[in-house]
This record gives sequence, structure tokens and C-alpha cells, in this order.
Amino acid sequence: MEQVSSRPLQGKRVAMLMTDGVEQIEYTSPRSFLEEQGATVVLLAPKAAGDEVQGFNHMQPADRFKVEMNVGDAKPADFDGLVLPGGVANPDQLRMSKEAIDFIRDFDAEDKMVAAICHGAWTLIDAGIATGKHLTSWPSLKRDLTNAGAEWTDEEVVLDARLVTSRKPDDLPAFNTMLLKELLVASGTDTGPTS
Repeated sequence: MEQVSSRPLQGKRVAMLMTDGVEQIEYTSPRSFLEEQGATVVLLAPKAAGDEVQGFNHMQPADRFKVEMNVGDAKPADFDGLVLPGGVANPDQLRMSKEAIDFIRDFDAEDKMVAAICHGAWTLIDAGIATGKHLTSWPSLKRDLTNAGAEWTDEEVVLDARLVTSRKPDDLPAFNTMLLKELLVASGTDTGPTS
């Protein structure tokens, strides 16, 4: 029985939607964490499968990552959760992709976990899912999000219904823990106390 609990997300599929300019650690940390927990993670982008996404460490180009599926070919029904990493250029470009915004909107409509960190929360505005929500983000997004009708607070992780948000790379431990908790809640296997 111990083996089951060591990979509690076995059988879960999580989409990570991003493009060039993604803050690398906000992709690699949640991906590694989710895979260690047993989840299958798929990198979606508004690019063809096999193309690459340029990661950044703040303003410096870093690693490149292979796109595993074009977001236009992805269906929310095939995934249990959606993670939106930050970086300034990444969400700015995603906001210009109808397929990316439609995917985020449709994912939220299925009442599944949508999680955004740092600048990733920008896309929530365009998808129409920030209004009336309590969330956090990189501080420079506060005005954009409040103008969109969100309640913004400066906390390391905020959960509102199935929407998870965090501020920055330093918040990744709390962000990753909340991803695990929400994916377990969705499957009805969360037996731990709620906070």
C-alpha cells in the first residue's frame, strides 16, 4: 500500500501551456514535481509538436523545450489540470493566441484545476476567468487583475474554487504542494486535512 501513496497522481494528466519567453523554473519545477508524484505532463504551445519553446532565466535565454502538442489539437477533457507558467513574454504572446485563450477558458468551464504563477495570471484576464476571483500574481499585474474584476492579495499561494495562483519562483514549493492537493481533491483521494 505504501507504493500507491508514493505516486498519488498516477493516471493523472496535466497540461502545461506556454511559449517563448517562459520563466524556465516555473515550467521545470512544477513539471518535475508532478512527474515525481506519478502524473503525465504534456507541454502545450501555439506551435507545432516537435517545435521548441525558448525558456528564460529572468532576462537571459536558457534552455529550449520540445512542444509535445499544439494547443489547437488539445482537448480539456483529456487532462485533469492545467498549469500556466510565467515569464513576461510568454503570457503576453499566449494572450494573442485564440487557441491558447480558448483552451484556458474551456478548461475552466469544465471545473478543473487551472494554476497560474507569476505573469501566467495575465492569460486569465483574456480567458474571462479572473473576474470575481481571489488571486495573486507577480505584483506588477495587480492593477490589470483588479481592473478585470479580481480581488488581488500578496500571498505565496491563493486558492479560489479550482483556480490556484502564486506570485513568483520563490513560491514554487507552496504552488507545487497546492497543485498536488487540488489534483487529489479532484480525484476524491485527498484524505489529508484542508487548510
